[in-house]
Amino acid sequence: MPAPPAKLQRIQDEALRESLRAAHAALVSGNYPEVVRRAADAYVELLRRKPELLEGPMGRFRMFMFPRLGAHLETPPDGPPTVVYDRERFSFSEAVTYFEFALDTLVREGL
Repeated sequence: MPAPPAKLQRIQDEALRESLRAAHAALVSGNYPEVVRRAADAYVELLRRKPELLEGPMGRFRMFMFPRLGAHLETPPDGPPTVVYDRERFSFSEAVTYFEFALDTLVREGL
């Protein structure tokens, strides 16, 4: 199996790092729905830990930047953000998009 990206080591939180490491393993094995679920869950966890990321104009921008390739982010007014899955199957390129989005965001936000 190919080595996971070195950027994974820059994720500070062990549970989030392991989740994305498992997402990478799922990507390599061809389990693309699992990649999308793990990556989306990691991003939602980031937003739960740092709710200020959803405030103001930049918060709306972050909502729009979440990939919408069969799953989308919803933020109910009285609760934490959730991911809604529009379908169950995902392609390799879709899975990579979710994985890289979550990985880059977690590293950028210092988790």
